Amino acid sequence: MNATLTPAAHRIISQLRAGQAAGTAAGLGSPDWDAFHDLVVRFIAEAPDPKFRMREIADLLDEHTRSERPVGGAR
Repeated sequence: MNATLTPAAHRIISQLRAGQAAGTAAGLGSPDWDAFHDLVVRFIAEAPDPKFRMREIADLLDEHTRSERPVGGAR
């Protein structure tokens, strides 16, 4: 991870870590959950534009979720 984070990266990473801690406290934690969060944090920390990188990640997850839905959109 970069030694010096941009303010945007610092803010995004802080929010991600807070969400991860809340999920873990609620019993939703797992090694895979931790590994996913570590990967996302690394992507944000290394990105030249952290906000854009977070948007890319969100779009990718949204696209994946939509492709997993059955016809009609019901889950």
